[in-house]
Amino acid sequence: MARLLDFVLGHQDVIKKMVDSFEAGKPGQTFLFVGPSGVGKKLTAIGLAQALMCPQSPRGCGRCPSCFRVAQKDHAHEGLRIISPSGANIKIEQAKEILEFLSLKSLGGNRVIIIDQAQLLNPQTANALLKTLEEPPDGTFFFLIAPSVAGIMPTIRSRSRIVQFKPLTMEELGKRVKAPTWALRSAGGSFEKLAQLQDGPELELREKSVEILSVFMQDPNFLLNEMWRAEFKDRQQGIRLLSYWVSFFRDAIVLQEGAKAQITNLDQAPLIKTLAEQTRERLLKLIQKGLQAEQALGANRDSQLVMEEYFITSQDLV
Repeated sequence: MARLLDFVLGHQDVIKKMVDSFEAGKPGQTFLFVGPSGVGKKLTAIGLAQALMCPQSPRGCGRCPSCFRVAQKDHAHEGLRIISPSGANIKIEQAKEILEFLSLKSLGGNRVIIIDQAQLLNPQTANALLKTLEEPPDGTFFFLIAPSVAGIMPTIRSRSRIVQFKPLTMEELGKRVKAPTWALRSAGGSFEKLAQLQDGPELELREKSVEILSVFMQDPNFLLNEMWRAEFKDRQQGIRLLSYWVSFFRDAIVLQEGAKAQITNLDQAPLIKTLAEQTRERLLKLIQKGLQAEQALGANRDSQLVMEEYFITSQDLV
């Protein structure tokens, strides 16, 4: 059996404060966990649920039948409900499921509702839950999980205690996953991003980004090259390609500063060295224009036009 909170990497200050408040006997509450994806928000919520429902210890014993059920893959516990998006949203039927669950008589212990991807609560669903989130029944705890408070409806936000989760450190990521240094640094403290970076297609895309960037920087006839047009046809792929470019430009500035230990893309040393031959002003402008191009693609602008503008303006920076 297992005490799930023992498997959470980082966030120990957050966990301690919350467990201490539970031990103090504070009533049911609504918490909003915000922070990057893949840093352990959901695991923390499930671990806290295990602790709250444990009859042996307010910190969770990890040995009793209650702790055992929560620790299973399906987390099948009569006092726990985990709600995830059904398609693109969390629908009104799921809100009704929560309210029905809470209408049933409790067997005596605490009850916990975890709403994953709470930013996807549609207005109707959110409104159906407002009163319950504001004043949860005694012994009822809500954990809402989202990337940031920005995507949460103000009426939900105002009824929640916001708990901020920080990115994990490289060292914490490395304890759980064996990965090259460049991937650990590029992951931004997220296991989810780290897994993506080590996926075969994503590694190929990163190599493609290096190839296209070399042409972008060296070939005055870049706009006549059809190779990059095919790669940027998919806007989401184009955004990822540009994000790699921006990280390469940043590494070039770091190299100019002589801070080699801070370089992220250590495996791309020849490219970074070549880029570092550019002026600081041009590198900063390339980063600025690259970020603007990412935003433009995210706003569904024509990817071909966006890249043509990026190349043309970059030539003005030489």
